This record gives sequence, structure tokens and C-alpha cells, in this order.
Amino acid sequence: MAHPADAQTRQRKYPFIHMRIADHTVLDSIEGRHTCRRCSRSRKFFCYSCHIPVGELEKVLPRLGLPLQIDIIKHKKEIDGKSTAIHAAVLSPEHVRIHTFPDIPDYRLEEDVVLIFPSAKSLTVPQLFQRNVQLKIDDNYGLPKGHHMGTMLRRRMDEIEVLETQPEVMSKRSYTYGNLPVRRAVFIDSTWNQSRGIYADERVRGLRTVVLQNRLSQFWRYQRGSPRWYLATIEAIHQFVLEVHVNAWGLNSAYRGLDNLEITEGFHQLAAPLTRDAPPEDVQRESPYNGQYDNLLYFFANMYDLIHKYYDHNDLISYRRPI
Repeated sequence: MAHPADAQTRQRKYPFIHMRIADHTVLDSIEGRHTCRRCSRSRKFFCYSCHIPVGELEKVLPRLGLPLQIDIIKHKKEIDGKSTAIHAAVLSPEHVRIHTFPDIPDYRLEEDVVLIFPSAKSLTVPQLFQRNVQLKIDDNYGLPKGHHMGTMLRRRMDEIEVLETQPEVMSKRSYTYGNLPVRRAVFIDSTWNQSRGIYADERVRGLRTVVLQNRLSQFWRYQRGSPRWYLATIEAIHQFVLEVHVNAWGLNSAYRGLDNLEITEGFHQLAAPLTRDAPPEDVQRESPYNGQYDNLLYFFANMYDLIHKYYDHNDLISYRRPI
């Protein structure tokens, strides 16, 4: 994909270049609003109440399958029209469902479910696949004296390192969509303070927690007190399924879509021994990662482009947050 906004006053890297995101300029040509066929409300691109596209977009919208089920627990104070979580449900309706807290399932009744949330016992995605890695941590998880895990999201987590001195080889186990170590992943769509209240609910607090590799957010909305790597929900979902796919089926050596995403070096170090030579156009679901889930960012990339047509990237406070 080429950067649509050429008249920038300062140079910057376009984050979505080379990603397999469908042409979303069709969104720029849609005029007016349309009636949702389910609830009859007036919407622009999709109904954020019913999670379906509206108007002519229903015929051209890319749809994608995911390797596992995604549940999103949305705080009731989160504004539906501003939440990127809706993007996932619209683009992957067979694999994503959204619940508004406190009306959520009892996850204690399910197996192979994880919660994407940092805690003192959080696993990494490679650890879910039994790779011999760990978080690089000092005393108190590298946090200053007097701090604890409850403040972790305000501080950049350290990368993951491979413990072995010899290059790691991919596990001999063969993975399919049906035997991944995780069947469902739960995300919390809220502010950090709100998320701790949801995490305290007995229906979710017993879940294994998973922490993602650090990646700088491209979200234009500023959340006070949040660092730059505090991802929008749709970015976090993309990062998670990307990590799952790479650990299950490897990374296509020809894929260049990660070049400008600004993911921590730890991710690339762990992906290196899993990188495989494969045809540049191979996007089969169990082939090495070659952008199979990049369309999760379809609406996100379009809005990013629109924002940057009117505002200089370096003037937006969201992109000047501390790393």
C-alpha cells in the first residue's frame, strides 16, 4: 500500500506499507449514511450496535477467518462509535463476539481460554507454545521501588529472550486450527482503570493471562497517562493473532508488512528461527505468516490516513507520548 498523504511537512514512516490490507479507498467514496437492516438506525460504514456493514459496503467489505475465537469485554462507559473493537466483529463475524460488562460469559466453565492482560504470572505467546523463553525481568519485574504489577501498563515491559545459546528449532509438533494451545482469547476494551475492575470479576480473574510483545500504537486518540505502546483494541488483536500464527506456522521470509509496525526487537529475534521460505503470494491459513490477518486493520488504516490528511503526524499528542 502506498501512503495516500504525500504532503507532509516532516518525514515519517508509513506504518501499514507492504501489509496485505485491502484497498479501503472505497470508504472515501461512500457518501451519506445508511439504514442498518437489523436495528434501522442510521450509520456510516457499519452499525456499531449490530456489528454489521451497512449499504453498499456489505458487498465489498473484506472478511477474514481467525485461528481462534476472540471475545471482547467492553466497559459500559466505552463509546461504541469510537471503539476499534467493533472493527474486529464486523470484519470477522464468525470468530469475534463482543460482550458489555457485566453481562459476560462465565469463563470458568471453558477450557483453553486466556485473558490478554498483564499480571505477575502472565505468559507470553511463545510460552503457550512451550518455547523456552522468559521475560527479561529484574527485581520487582523491573519496576521502581514502591510500584507493583497494577501499574505495569504505565511502564514499557522488557523484551523476551530465548534462554538457549544455540539457535532454536521449531517444535516437532504440527499445529492446525483445531489443536492450538488456545481456543479462545479474551480482550478487555476499556481504560486501564476500568480494566482492573473487570479483571477483578470472578468469572475472568482465574484465567491464564498473556502479555503481548511491545508495539508502538498508531492510534490517534490520546488517552491520558498511557504510554505509546498502549495499543488500541484492534491493534492488540492483530498483534496477538500475528504472534500465535508465527509460533504455530512460522513467518514467510518474503513478507515485508512488519517493517514499519515498530514491534520490539524481541519479537523479531523470536521470529527469526521460525522464518520460512515460501511463495510470496502464499496466504493459505496454515502457511507461514504472510499477512493473513492484516485486514483486521482495514478500518483502522483508513481512519489513520484520513486523520493524517488533516493533521501533521508530529503535532498529534498521541504520537508524542513517552515510549
